[in-house]
Amino acid sequence: MNAVVQSIGRLFSSGQFPATCEPDNAPQRYGKPTPDFVLCRDEPGNAMAVYGEAVWDFNPYRLSATKINKVKFDTVFDEDGPEQQALIEEVKYVLYCLIYFARGGRLGKLSVSTLGRYWLVLRMAMKFCLEQKQKPLVGTLSLQQLFTVPVYLAAFIREKTFDQKALSAILQGLVRVGEERLGYAVVNPKNFDLKKRDSNQHPVIPTRIYLSIINLTGDLLDQIHKGVGRFDNFIACFADEHYGVAYSNQRTRGLGGKAHWRPNMAQALKDHGLASVFSGEFACSHKINLKRVLLNMQYVARTVIHLYTGMRDQEVLRMSYNCLSDQVVRQVVIDDQGVERDKPQAVNILSTTTKFTGYKKEGAWFAPGEVVKAVEVAQAICRGLARLYQIDLDDRCPLFPSPAIVSFTRSSAEVDLANFGNKSLSGSALRALPIQGADLQELAQSDPLRDFYNDPDFAVGQPWSLTSHQLRRSLAFYGSSSGFVSLPALRTQYKHMTIEMSRYYANHYENLRTVFGYYDENKKDFVLPSNHFAFEYQMAIPMSVANQLIADLLLSEEPLFGGTGSYMEKQKERVKAGEIQIEDVRADTERRVKSGAISYRPTLLGGCTKAGRCDSFLLGDYTECLSCEGAIIKPEKLKAAIEGASNELDSYAEDSGEYQVVKSEIERLVAFKARLIDSMDV
Repeated sequence: MNAVVQSIGRLFSSGQFPATCEPDNAPQRYGKPTPDFVLCRDEPGNAMAVYGEAVWDFNPYRLSATKINKVKFDTVFDEDGPEQQALIEEVKYVLYCLIYFARGGRLGKLSVSTLGRYWLVLRMAMKFCLEQKQKPLVGTLSLQQLFTVPVYLAAFIREKTFDQKALSAILQGLVRVGEERLGYAVVNPKNFDLKKRDSNQHPVIPTRIYLSIINLTGDLLDQIHKGVGRFDNFIACFADEHYGVAYSNQRTRGLGGKAHWRPNMAQALKDHGLASVFSGEFACSHKINLKRVLLNMQYVARTVIHLYTGMRDQEVLRMSYNCLSDQVVRQVVIDDQGVERDKPQAVNILSTTTKFTGYKKEGAWFAPGEVVKAVEVAQAICRGLARLYQIDLDDRCPLFPSPAIVSFTRSSAEVDLANFGNKSLSGSALRALPIQGADLQELAQSDPLRDFYNDPDFAVGQPWSLTSHQLRRSLAFYGSSSGFVSLPALRTQYKHMTIEMSRYYANHYENLRTVFGYYDENKKDFVLPSNHFAFEYQMAIPMSVANQLIADLLLSEEPLFGGTGSYMEKQKERVKAGEIQIEDVRADTERRVKSGAISYRPTLLGGCTKAGRCDSFLLGDYTECLSCEGAIIKPEKLKAAIEGASNELDSYAEDSGEYQVVKSEIERLVAFKARLIDSMDV
């Protein structure tokens, strides 16, 4: 199993432990590390987490857009003595073992956000151990005693409040680390009443509430969009700390006579032509309310993006200011009279997806017109905030910076992301849609195995607790229910590894025969209007995949190998010779993508056009691509894989199982290269 984990670590390299955190000195992996052992480096190579130091910063390895807290060993205790230092040394080694040897997560690695959760529990455990010093019959405990004596662990669970699911994961991880490496055998976590992880799917938003969200976001977005051309200059004025302040407060600030007073909020909005925009849901009578109102505007824009693209929460937060790109998916259609008849376009939102790749990989999402408007609103607000933060509008500038800076002035302020979990958004209209009895009935139909009726979070009269992932699942659910969005299209838009996963998102859709259209009395059924965005999905997703495949493969100068790679290479030669037109190849590729016959995703060795499940891909056995009919092998990627595996081989003892597995993989890669690529060069 360890060999499989190592293979996965190579397939999905960087972004998580342990692949990114390759130890500076490999032999130390089999013993306690020295104080200068580096666990984390930033992009330029600076050490951010060194084993012997008091603070570990793993932010360079985080996958989320929001920053994580540093691990600070020197702030756990009020005093510094031998007992405290012994606990610190213990917890450092426990964290080290969890990082490199626990093999957690889907990919056999530990994310830094999960490590942060573990640290909070271990920090509490350290304090508990020292507190036992007040009990003469017990004395200061060690972590080893806490994790090996059931009575001590039971007392910790009973007396302290912490994330019990994280404690269970820690104990399971230490079991996987093993007694030989850890130095002791931990207790079985199953013997304790620790809370288990909630395995329920995110609920589908009931039809009535879902339609209300669509209509409400549309109306609010239209209102905000009227101010797109004026937001930046208005927000930039708040670099002056007195701007927008009530006249009564300016009088006491010693600004001089009225000639030196700045406009109050009402006058400022009037001066910039924004009075109608900042009304109703976005009313702002005082400067103190401005950051909340701007955050609410950003929240509407963010909700629209989730609503129509199905992007994940962190994928939206990682979007940069320059995130829109226009892509022509068909050439202009002109009739005999020279009149332009058709010019469809697919607009993509560019962001990053890390759910399964394990690193910040660029991805593209098809976006209907509403999403373009939402991005334009977010960009307009961002332009104004960027002037306050004094940052450039480039790919490093986030699309959703925090608007909190309008309430204070400081030069070179650190750019934080907007906090959409802020309690100030609790009054938003999107979070005030009440649940009705019919909604509860629909919920029960959408997931028959779940008891919504006895769940207080879904009680009739309660406001619907809206989350971004509900929007993601509801789009899949209702899209599948309508029959207008196929599973291959859904998989492409959602960046799923398998069609089965997309099917899971649309789970039980056949139980609820309602779609977000209008009810036709004559047909006795729900009907989608002709301009519905589901039709755009139908057309744009296959086009997008086909264009990506052709651009990456057919138009590339690099020779291709493998099952599909060899076929594409022959097609390239036929196109160059004029035997076939690239438009014909595009149409055939698009038709096969739409039917689900082929797919396309980048791989470690090149690409894959296989549709459906791939067990070798899931297990990290990337050398199986060499003999797969759907594989595309690129020489440069093959050479990089050989080099990476050869470097990894040096970190293993020759008599270890890992060494033998990696060696056999290198031999297989080298043999493929010698037989096909090197022979062609000769």
